[in-house]
Amino acid sequence: MLVVERVAALHRVDLFALDGPYDWVLEEPELQQLYTQVLRTVDREHQQTLIRQMERHTRDQAYFLFLYNPIKLYAVNKAVDFVPYINTTLNLAETSVTEQHWSVREAQKASGRE
Repeated sequence: MLVVERVAALHRVDLFALDGPYDWVLEEPELQQLYTQVLRTVDREHQQTLIRQMERHTRDQAYFLFLYNPIKLYAVNKAVDFVPYINTTLNLAETSVTEQHWSVREAQKASGRE
């Protein structure tokens, strides 16, 4: 399980650095070299050693500021069926409004179905 967690942590770095889609970090060549070595290494123990080196390097260079946020508070209209997700983004894919929501009532009034 530790391997999965470390690879997931590497994936987060891959998004926000190392030429990822949200890369704004000017990495030193050392970090790029470590990342390339991790991708080319099939020996899991050696891979974990390299990932730990990447983590130390990232910490020492302070590329990111990791903040602890234990409580997520969402205020939702009572006519909204809110489905929360346990992740770092506000995903509204399954959230919907009820028949009592003002936007639905307004649409019904405008169409004469009230």
